[in-house]
Amino acid sequence: MDLIGPAGAALPPLLDPLLDEIGQDAAWVDRHGVRRSRMDELAAAGLMGAGSGLDMREVAERLAMADASTWFCWAQHQTPLRVLEGAFPGVLRPASRELSGRLLSGLTSGDLLAAVAFAHVRRPGPANPVATRTAGGWRIDGSLDWVTSWDIADVVMVMAQGSGDDAGVLVCAYLPAGHAGVSTPGLIPGSVLDLLAMGGTHTRPVTLASVHVPDEDAVVLDRAEWLRLDAEKTADVTPAVLGITRGAVSELDDVATQRGDARMRELADALARDCRDTREWAYAAASEGAPIEERRRVRALALQQAVDAAMAVITARSGAAIMRGCSSERRLREVAFMQVQAQTAASRAQSLDEALRRSAG
Repeated sequence: MDLIGPAGAALPPLLDPLLDEIGQDAAWVDRHGVRRSRMDELAAAGLMGAGSGLDMREVAERLAMADASTWFCWAQHQTPLRVLEGAFPGVLRPASRELSGRLLSGLTSGDLLAAVAFAHVRRPGPANPVATRTAGGWRIDGSLDWVTSWDIADVVMVMAQGSGDDAGVLVCAYLPAGHAGVSTPGLIPGSVLDLLAMGGTHTRPVTLASVHVPDEDAVVLDRAEWLRLDAEKTADVTPAVLGITRGAVSELDDVATQRGDARMRELADALARDCRDTREWAYAAASEGAPIEERRRVRALALQQAVDAAMAVITARSGAAIMRGCSSERRLREVAFMQVQAQTAASRAQSLDEALRRSAG
């Protein structure tokens, strides 16, 4: 039973049976990868674009509750779509009419699936990859540690910092991804990464060796403005963290029912109450623009609650939880992934400070 879900969340009727199928498929996906057909089903249910008027936080929570790998592939689609729509302030050169005409309708409907690579622009040190201005476009050189959804995506948006006089811009290049079946000179994907968690996300390293991107295939953003907005966004609780907690608490409640264990039921109720309180705080802090330090504190709290919930199910299930493919085992690894997903130096420091505080008593 879902003890945490918000009352009155309006989602399409197709979503519940689809989420049930996603949850039942999660162990297979963890080993073999998210099916493109599954993303097409989410698209058919109207879940790939935010323009539908749906509560996208609730969609994200419910997807992660069922299977975090499927959620992550879904989440990768959102940023390329928003950039193409011009939803971010600081756009210096918007999408061309040709690029919008070719991609926007398909990305909005989900007929086309997008991947994205931009975490590297947060890192200190020399820029990688780098976009160098050429006649009528850009040349991109460098390497990406991982690109999620590569095998099932039609297009990938690669964000690269400009060089020289263009160091203040970020070039968002829209390039064909693996599912497109198009070979791009200089764009070289590596082997699928063997990850501790989220191994079903078709994540590969990608090398870019003098990849030419014409102006009509790129959106150019102000780098300082993007980093400012990104620092705020990464301070907030990712809805998927709350979704994984929801899944763990629901499983703990089921085990308590199966065993008639009052102590497990008491713990499930307490974890559910804490998660509901944290969700209310986190979403209010994000919506109302609370100080960034407060938002980082609630982010660290939500991550710790996810760990506590996942570990509680492991303990409750005993030895059965250690079997590979068990939902509680998979969820614990998903929680480990969420500790580093969208991590910045500031959010890492906050989580470690919280751990130190707990250790000190």
